[in-house]
Amino acid sequence: MRAYLKALGIAALALALSSQAAFGAWYTARGSAPIIDGDIAQARRGAIDDALRNASLQAGADISVEQILENGTLLNERMQVRARTPIRHMTVIEEQEDGRVVTVLVKALIDDSVGSDCYAGNIKKTVLPFVFRYEDPSASLTAAGMEDFDQYLSNLIYSGIAQSPALTVLPSDNARLLITQSRSSGPDYNLQRTLDSISRRTQAQFIIVGSINSIAKSDVGKNAFTKMLYNPTRTARFNIKVFDVYTGSQLFSKDYEGDAEWTLEPPFTIRSNEFSSSEYGQRVQQLAKYAIADIVTTLRCHKPNARIVQVGADTFKINLGSNENIQVGMKFTLLHRTDYQDRHNQTYYNYDNSNVIYKVVAVSPTSATLAPANIKQQVLNVMLDDLVTLAN
Repeated sequence: MRAYLKALGIAALALALSSQAAFGAWYTARGSAPIIDGDIAQARRGAIDDALRNASLQAGADISVEQILENGTLLNERMQVRARTPIRHMTVIEEQEDGRVVTVLVKALIDDSVGSDCYAGNIKKTVLPFVFRYEDPSASLTAAGMEDFDQYLSNLIYSGIAQSPALTVLPSDNARLLITQSRSSGPDYNLQRTLDSISRRTQAQFIIVGSINSIAKSDVGKNAFTKMLYNPTRTARFNIKVFDVYTGSQLFSKDYEGDAEWTLEPPFTIRSNEFSSSEYGQRVQQLAKYAIADIVTTLRCHKPNARIVQVGADTFKINLGSNENIQVGMKFTLLHRTDYQDRHNQTYYNYDNSNVIYKVVAVSPTSATLAPANIKQQVLNVMLDDLVTLAN
């Protein structure tokens, strides 16, 4: 009888472990948040939120602060998430508080089906980020005493999105990419040609362009007594745009803004612990994490395009391969490129979906070979510089 119960217990344990393994995977991540107005409980929630964001990025999940802080599945007595979140269980295994910042280490069980909720999410996207630039001379003037803030913000955000297994992030481009705000409703031909050149040079599918609008410091007033009681504040305001380099279309544009008390006095460096642990440094890091989550969510499930680089008698090749998780049997539709000239002799192009299905028949690390899915179709109308896009 004892042997039977022991065997039953082992079977139950094995079943539980196997079901848990099928249910998800465990991820460990750190998070931190500043203590504001002495509210340690709020800082702890913010630190857990930060850690769960980092864990979700490791798992390739889409998660935002709203998902964590709204009602839904109960994680513990202080943290709740929406039912649709991929995080199924969470435990705080380490916690530290130094009077200014709360830091936690969490272990989270994340649904391993998060990468399959969209077909395109299984294909890695190559992203070329551009180093953040100041929007205009007035924005640049606000950076006095904050040298290298543009590089700091670039590294903060781009290293964050590089944690996502859905993205391959190329080294940052130091060029200044001018994005003009045209008043007309027509396409920006100059930008289209620039993006087309970038796609050929780098094989990137998407680019990220960041601009800093202001990091100005605001004094608390001219009254000496007021200055004794209150610290000045500093703002952080920046914009991020994401473009599809093949089609020239803008996929995402969002402004991020916040402010915090400014207590730092020179000399200090942007990359010092003094800056990163300050209220302002923590605020910048928080905004960066919001931006990271938005960018990953935008690109992970976006349908990738690929350029046709070789055309044969019965097949053609595209510039995506097994490095991007392209597999034999995947299906794509053909996008025909047509070049035009407007009345000002400006060259531009459009892509038209042919709705003809082609499937992958062979894959190498950097390319894939496609053939018509229907034997009645041919590749006679397929041209170099045409695109294919992932079929539903």
